[in-house]
Amino acid sequence: MTLRIDLKSAIMALSDALDLVGVNDFQHGKRVAMIARETGLMLGLPERNLDRLVCASLLHDLGVSSTVVHRRLLREADWDERHAHCETGYCLLQPFAHLSLLAPAIRYHHTPWVDLPPHLREDGAIDANLIQLGDRVDALLLVRGLENPLFHRDGIVESIVQLAGGELSAEVVQAFVAAATREAFWIALVPRHVQSYLADLSLNDWRITIDFPQFGHVARLISSIVDAKSHFTAAHSLGVAQLARHLGKMVGLSADALAEVEVAGLMHDVGKLCVPDEIVEKAGGLTPLEFSVMERHSFETYQILHHIPGLERVAQWAAFHHEALNGRGYPFRHSGDRLSQEARIVAVADVFQALAQERPYRGRQRIEEIPRFLRDAVRRGVLDGDVVALACDDLEGSWRAATEAMAV
Repeated sequence: MTLRIDLKSAIMALSDALDLVGVNDFQHGKRVAMIARETGLMLGLPERNLDRLVCASLLHDLGVSSTVVHRRLLREADWDERHAHCETGYCLLQPFAHLSLLAPAIRYHHTPWVDLPPHLREDGAIDANLIQLGDRVDALLLVRGLENPLFHRDGIVESIVQLAGGELSAEVVQAFVAAATREAFWIALVPRHVQSYLADLSLNDWRITIDFPQFGHVARLISSIVDAKSHFTAAHSLGVAQLARHLGKMVGLSADALAEVEVAGLMHDVGKLCVPDEIVEKAGGLTPLEFSVMERHSFETYQILHHIPGLERVAQWAAFHHEALNGRGYPFRHSGDRLSQEARIVAVADVFQALAQERPYRGRQRIEEIPRFLRDAVRRGVLDGDVVALACDDLEGSWRAATEAMAV
């Protein structure tokens, strides 16, 4: 495929996705990146190291998809299980040539300075400790409120100074204290300034292009984070992607379109990271308030994906999976004339795979029961009848595509 993706844009989009996990603690990774970078500047780190530090900071919570885990990490600095997400993030990045450079810092960002392993390179140790600093400062800031970070400066600085020589390097703490004397350091942490701070960074070493197949591997990484949110959705995104590709072949999509529709399937639920665990795993029906929270997820998917140059079509196919041909879907209320064949394929794949998987409010449907549900959705004007007919005519092949990943 000739389509190429800018890695910096992909990292920023992944950071946007991780931001959703915080729900109300929005932009945590971005603030950590700002705090770590400003402190690194005081240490005299070269620009190349600062760029790597920013990227590692943006992705430092890559191993977290649960809102409950996110809350505990920010509110319980000594939580016994805080290292688990560090190992998960490390393992997720290892297979990727360029992104693997970020893995060591992410692995050790909750390890005290005095306990860092001797084999960790000096720059890796500094990166990990700067991320830990940013993580701790932001946790202290969130407790006090983001409306006026400058007002909380003295109390936060006092708390960080107490960590020097143990959890944090004395040199890192000294550099943070120097950075913290500037009012601009704190004012820039106000939410409306965070995005512009990062947008102004060139990140030259990370402005490389990767081809679409490589981006497909990144999409799998993202889907694994989304699907880890609940055991009820384990491998859901991968199953949707494989079924969408299977159905795409049956309708005769080109090789390029098949690759894109597969990525759309992998990333269709990335916006679900913003939905609290207690809603995703609720056994009963959702209240109107809870459903309004759930309805946000496909809009969030669109917001994340359409900012990546080259993914404009994929963003639509992924985000429209809850639209309906009769115009009564959500969140855009598009009717059939706005829904491409690829978007219709992803929608059918999503419903089929979900039916084939257990949910907190119902059991897994048997293969022979699925056509009834799909055809009912066609009668109600929700799903495309031609795509549903293809899935039902090759029921066993569609089932294998939708469920194969669940057995791994």
